Amino acid sequence: MRSSSMVQLIAIVLLAVAIARGLAVSGSSVINATCAQLQPLWPYNYCVGALSGDPAATAATDVRGVAAAAVNITTTKAASTLRVISYLVGELSTCREYYGNMLQSLADVRVDLDAGRFSDASFEISANASARPMDCDIFLFEGNAHKDPIAQENTENSLLAGLASDILRLLESKPSN
Repeated sequence: MRSSSMVQLIAIVLLAVAIARGLAVSGSSVINATCAQLQPLWPYNYCVGALSGDPAATAATDVRGVAAAAVNITTTKAASTLRVISYLVGELSTCREYYGNMLQSLADVRVDLDAGRFSDASFEISANASARPMDCDIFLFEGNAHKDPIAQENTENSLLAGLASDILRLLESKPSN
């Protein structure tokens, strides 16, 4: 008896959750009517989904109320995007410093390589150039924006710096001519 009442309770809870989800996705009748009028310009499901999560939109009693809510939703999203851009500007500025330091190190590596100082070149690239792209990657990933718009470039630069470093190690290990 106990297990059957538990099954009934679980079934009722699952049914309530399913009904609540359906109501939440469908939005208010004003949202539904407004979104229906916007077809085919805007996909109905996108319109309803974007508006239904906002209490002001679901409480709207006319199209004007839905419009006001849509403007408020857009304002909130634009402000959020501006914050991300501001974070990225600061974080990318730090990455610009990393890459500036990397380029200086690579110039020093080139001087050492041209002078036959393979050990110095190998040390310089390993110590001061190879890690810079991944430093930038980590900084962007852990930063406030949590976005890395130059992940591909960071990976490519890291791989190339590692390749150059390993080639320099080959030179370092060869006896001088």
